[in-house]
Amino acid sequence: MQTRRFGRTDLNVSVIGFGGTWISELGIDEAVRVVRRAFDLGINYFDTAKLDGDSEEKIGSALSDIREKCIIATKTGSRTRGEAYADIKCSLRRLRTDRLDIIQLHGIDDDKTLKKALGPGGSLEGCKKARSEGIVDYIGVTGHKPLVLAEAIKTNEFDAVLVPINVVTRQALEELVPLAKRLNVGVAAMKPLSAKTSNLITCLYKPSLSLLSDELDLNEWLGESIATRVERALHFILAQDVATAVVGFRSVGEVEAAAKVGDEYCGLTDLEKKLFSVSLDGHCRDCGLCLPCPRNINIPAVLRFYALYDAYGLKNWARRLYGGLEVKADECHRCGDCEQRCPYKLPIIEMLEKARFKLSNCY
Repeated sequence: MQTRRFGRTDLNVSVIGFGGTWISELGIDEAVRVVRRAFDLGINYFDTAKLDGDSEEKIGSALSDIREKCIIATKTGSRTRGEAYADIKCSLRRLRTDRLDIIQLHGIDDDKTLKKALGPGGSLEGCKKARSEGIVDYIGVTGHKPLVLAEAIKTNEFDAVLVPINVVTRQALEELVPLAKRLNVGVAAMKPLSAKTSNLITCLYKPSLSLLSDELDLNEWLGESIATRVERALHFILAQDVATAVVGFRSVGEVEAAAKVGDEYCGLTDLEKKLFSVSLDGHCRDCGLCLPCPRNINIPAVLRFYALYDAYGLKNWARRLYGGLEVKADECHRCGDCEQRCPYKLPIIEMLEKARFKLSNCY
């Protein structure tokens, strides 16, 4: 398995990481078998969270006898010093270890949450207390809003950042990833095989490598076989300034498929370069600052679907997603509130009209 330096840390992480969410659905014996197979194939980065069911316990059981050969990252979703510190102590017990390689502030998705976590008595203080005691080595931050995460790492308080990146979720590549490279902050890509649709995360391979979406547009775009689609989707991540792609696994077969990609990756093929050559200039960055809309239009979702249609050419999928929205773009009354709030000065009203025309089943 290939490895990469994880930013300013002294860690070399496998380019394919293990995401612990889905093993909470497995029995303990099967979960341990999946985790150990990952380790045997060279995966050394294991990412989990106390919110992922009993993932921490299962990863702890699987890795207890080889702990020093692994890199374990978990998270705290608490926002105060005391609660975050207590979370860390509980995670240590569940993971059967006396030290965490990385503790991450979980779900930092808006400025208010970031300010609370970093302020006096906030969760960052709890993480730094644990680091001063030697029970945490490094501190990271996670979230779904690259602009917020960029502000977080500008503080120089974080050694690592975990953010969604995949073939149709590229916002982090615009500012966050280049900034992280300049600041020597390690980048881990979560949801490498998932795509955000409306307010939720919908998996391209749901929820794992073996269960493919039935979206023909996606299948035709990425390749004819499961193996090809998985390979290309992971290749896209590995071609970026990213240390590891954290994949959610729940079977040995899935682990083997992804590990093979991590073993054999040697750059994008000419075909992949052509496939992934998508210009998102003039499209929404999905920051969400245009909301709330007085007409209850989910503006980022509408514009996300329009980008799938216009930039990626995934037209049928985009129309189906748009058709599932309760409030369509034709509810726009052109008040202009959204455009005043957009940090990118996009012509949102005009974009909504284009989306309505292209995505409506009756145009």
